[in-house]
Amino acid sequence: LLKAIYNAPRYQQLKEEGLEEAEIQEIFKQPIDMKIFTWEGEKEVSMSPLDSVKHYLYFLNAGFMAMDPSNGQVKAWVGGIDHKYFKYDHVNKQTKRQVGSTFKPIVYAAALESGIQPCDYYPNERMVYEEYDNWSPRNSNDQYEGLYSMGGALAQSVNTISVQYIMETGPDKVVDLAHNMGISSNIKPVPSIALGTANISLFEMVGAYSTFANEGMAVTPHYLLRIEDKYGNVLEEFEPAPKKRALSQTASIMIREMLKNVVNNGTASSLRYRYGLTHDIAGKTGTTQSHADGWFIGATPELVA
Repeated sequence: LLKAIYNAPRYQQLKEEGLEEAEIQEIFKQPIDMKIFTWEGEKEVSMSPLDSVKHYLYFLNAGFMAMDPSNGQVKAWVGGIDHKYFKYDHVNKQTKRQVGSTFKPIVYAAALESGIQPCDYYPNERMVYEEYDNWSPRNSNDQYEGLYSMGGALAQSVNTISVQYIMETGPDKVVDLAHNMGISSNIKPVPSIALGTANISLFEMVGAYSTFANEGMAVTPHYLLRIEDKYGNVLEEFEPAPKKRALSQTASIMIREMLKNVVNNGTASSLRYRYGLTHDIAGKTGTTQSHADGWFIGATPELVA
């Protein structure tokens, strides 16, 4: 709540005017006439700025992007609820959030490229990595038993297995692959990125997942085809960046099949039993600490979203 108050334009304006903190807090408690956003439309109310800040904290914010993986054309871009009241674009490259487990397929792809076999079984054990300040990553369900193949571990988003893969592959190779797939954000080559600690934009992640849909060819998302004047004369045309090989075709197809299993039998299976989507879908869920961010990236042959 305090962070939201300090970010409020009214607070910043009062601060610039030289008011003391106690004066600002008192002003924030006084009701005034204002317009607020609601799901039923804009409403005129008498409300204190403090209650206004609280009102907007109740909204679940979301962003959405969809693109054609074959050519990189962006088909949909929804930055948020309503820019008049929520001046935050959840899609663009400057808006970076922790990506959670949506980063795991990149780790698994790097593991395949380094020679780890998809049918090798790894123990689901909680380990202590002394060389990293006794770091001991946990599973979200606190269950540590059994053996997992790559497909099973990805379907159930098992943290302990993902960390073993990045330890064996090397964080540098994972970061290199992420950049080759089109992610330009700075990613520290540390093992915790296997759990999604890197801050990356939705724009970059959707572009990177297109590599899996595109059999290993990376394509850069683009949304501007040309500029015309009011008479239809073309003033400027824009060519998309050429595709490039980021991942072997074999590894890409393997990951894509594993991501199908995430939807069919894993953490994204509600797409089937709850929402009734029956066609071919590959995808991955991701949740960050304290559920601050929730992700889903899905792919069909014609669309990544």
